[in-house]
Amino acid sequence: MASKKEIEKELAIALKEIGEIKPVFDKSCKEWVFSHELYPVEYGGKTPEEVIKNYPLYLKEFIKQRLDKNLAPFIEKKTKGRGGYRPGAGRPKGTTSEPKLRVYLPEDVANWIRIPEHLLKVKNLVRKCC
Repeated sequence: MASKKEIEKELAIALKEIGEIKPVFDKSCKEWVFSHELYPVEYGGKTPEEVIKNYPLYLKEFIKQRLDKNLAPFIEKKTKGRGGYRPGAGRPKGTTSEPKLRVYLPEDVANWIRIPEHLLKVKNLVRKCC
């Protein structure tokens, strides 16, 4: 278990990193809320003063749980920031695809054009006309 002194020390560091607590009004939940990207702690209240007063208490509890190693692994998981990137994934460089345009047609016409032979006939017809 983390000591009070240890928790207070970490809380002071966290509050220094966060800086001034400036709540923002969230229209969806009709509350003043504050969160910071460095810590996965969010607090919402009826007034900005309430948020400024209570956010450090929630942050303190988070720090206590972190020091006691009671957090789920995904909460503070570090990522490489590459998203879904994989070497060699995607279309090879230099290849291009045929330009396309979305057109809405009646259902019976669209079903007729989906047949490959009919699509070739339509392409040939368009090339002859234009």
